Amino acid sequence: MRRPAAILIPAAVVLLGLPFVACRPKPRVPGWVQAAPADSVAAFSGEAGWMLTHKEIQSLISRDPMVERALDLFLQKARINPRTETGRVTFHVMGMPQEGEQNLQKGLEHVLIQLNQFADPTALVAALAESFPQEGSLHLQGRDWPLHVILDLETQGTKAHIRAASDEKGQIWIGSLEALQRMAAKDSLATQPDAALAAEWISARAPFQGYLQPEALLDGLRRNLEGSLIKDLPQGVRALFWSITPSAQKDQPIRFELALAGSTEGINQVTPWLQRLVAAANAVQAAPGAAPQLMQEKHRVGLRCALTPEQLKLVMEKLGQPGFSLTLPTGIPKA
Repeated sequence: MRRPAAILIPAAVVLLGLPFVACRPKPRVPGWVQAAPADSVAAFSGEAGWMLTHKEIQSLISRDPMVERALDLFLQKARINPRTETGRVTFHVMGMPQEGEQNLQKGLEHVLIQLNQFADPTALVAALAESFPQEGSLHLQGRDWPLHVILDLETQGTKAHIRAASDEKGQIWIGSLEALQRMAAKDSLATQPDAALAAEWISARAPFQGYLQPEALLDGLRRNLEGSLIKDLPQGVRALFWSITPSAQKDQPIRFELALAGSTEGINQVTPWLQRLVAAANAVQAAPGAAPQLMQEKHRVGLRCALTPEQLKLVMEKLGQPGFSLTLPTGIPKA
């Protein structure tokens, strides 16, 4: 069986050197990326039915009890049934906590929840208005939108005000006042060229997707990335997107996509990093199915491959996301 690391060796690599054209069309990016805040340094996005019911995802959410409480309260009062909902839930990390920012207020400032692509966004916004009192407004996308009180918290003299707002697309945003105001003051992630280029090379319909801003993470969390390959990325790689698509059939390989974008120099130097990532996965066991595919342009590089659950777990750990031991669902249509 051909091992995935083999195709990353220059002599055998499947490389698509696709030149840029003068009038390049606007990148087509997943829906959650189109409105994602530009200050998001990391994000984890997934289908609502699994994000809100799967025990291992719930374990990840419960690492921040206040965020978990705010989301649960919203789901209950807005009468959302996560087992039947078809939308997407995304958790954004808005900037990195600085040393000493361990109190309640500072923790919540760095988390923003995005709910979009729901089956009936009009009903979702109506449920928000009916279930939570209005207090103030948020200037977003050129107009003022009502802010709704989810809950106010006070612990040891520290206050946090959790609010929710909708936008013209029927998306719901939940977070602290500070996180919401920070999001509203910036353009979307999709307006950043590197982020848009990388996002275009993952499947928009993949059940699980994520984003990392490597340089920002290294500045804020370097000491927490031991064992991760993120710290070894060459300078100039500014955006990293991944997607996971389980097979519709049990015990079949999982489709994994990885896309990185940045400066020409950074992208030219990223192949050895990809070799190490795939070699680490391959050390667990040989990958099933077809050999991986590597694609490269001047400002981005992408990898598509099939992984076993054990390989996926290791790859996510190498991407700086330990604890991602997701028991993936079956029966999800392929993207």
